[in-house]
Amino acid sequence: MNILRIAGKELKVFRDIKMLLFMLATPVLLMLILGTALSGNFHGTVKVDPIRVLYSYDSTSSAVGKQWEAFLLEAKASGIRFEEVTNRTETDVEREVQNGLYTGYVRIVDDGISYYGNSGNGMENGIVQGLLAAQADRYRLTIAETDLPTPDGNYVTEASVDAVRQPGGLDYFAVAVTTMIILYSALTAGQLIETERSRHTDLRLLASPITKGEIFAGKIVGTLVLNAIFVAITVLLSKYMFGANWGEHLWLVFLVLLTEIVLALSLGLGVGYCLKGNAAGSVLMIVIQAAAFVGGAYTPVDQTTGMMNSLSRYSPLHWSNDAILQIIYAGNLMAAPPAMMLNLGCSILLLALAIVLMRRREGL
Repeated sequence: MNILRIAGKELKVFRDIKMLLFMLATPVLLMLILGTALSGNFHGTVKVDPIRVLYSYDSTSSAVGKQWEAFLLEAKASGIRFEEVTNRTETDVEREVQNGLYTGYVRIVDDGISYYGNSGNGMENGIVQGLLAAQADRYRLTIAETDLPTPDGNYVTEASVDAVRQPGGLDYFAVAVTTMIILYSALTAGQLIETERSRHTDLRLLASPITKGEIFAGKIVGTLVLNAIFVAITVLLSKYMFGANWGEHLWLVFLVLLTEIVLALSLGLGVGYCLKGNAAGSVLMIVIQAAAFVGGAYTPVDQTTGMMNSLSRYSPLHWSNDAILQIIYAGNLMAAPPAMMLNLGCSILLLALAIVLMRRREGL
């Protein structure tokens, strides 16, 4: 009961209409400005680094061999280097792909082509997948010519698939700005306890029949609910005001956003207990800005290269954005659990740190 009372106190911000409008108007305006100003980044040309791909050939078919040799010549002319695997196990090859030394690994067998790609190199990975898909389709048509005709007398049956949808400017920044604004809630969380100290209300709370744990839990629950409501309203405004695409699985997208809210609050509390006053706010601002800059808040991660691309993997914005975009545009629901587990895993560590530091103090 005490936890709910403290949580209700944190929700009283809804009484402040000016603060409410500010918190809602800021992300909506950012979406509109960035989505309009940088929309050209989603339809222009982008320079890519030389693409290197490993492959192993394990097919006994002469027809497949001829097709593959011809494909290698075409790929080389296009600037894509296919290097055959020698003296390396598949585990070693996959590790090299994960570390970004190669864009992907192709294995050619009698049954077809299998491909293992590095999702961190999104654009190069997409180019290789497109070429391999075309090659696999060409191989299928060649083999079909030697088969018996189908009942309607045709030797070849055509099949086509829709291209993977891509987000436009407003679509992308609706997601990126939402996740960035969530991370900024760490600043508010960092001041949850500091505000009580500055007002000297921490002593009154400790003198009341309430434990430190109830105060801590109540503030987390209240702030979590408050931020979840703001995020839900922001998502709905971007969806119905700007027509931003949030996909057909909005509930799963919101679950990913909810775990990021937990991470942001945990980050604020953890840093708030480690540092006091303005120092905590300064450190949080640096961390948030760095995570936003490398995590794709201002430009898609796929358009960055080198160190920037490598650093993006350590930003919660990157793995949250990537999971949400895969859910929306690729229908890949399995992209959500890894991002949610990363968010919750980091949250547990930060909350544990905050709890340990809180117990060591006499006050809050």
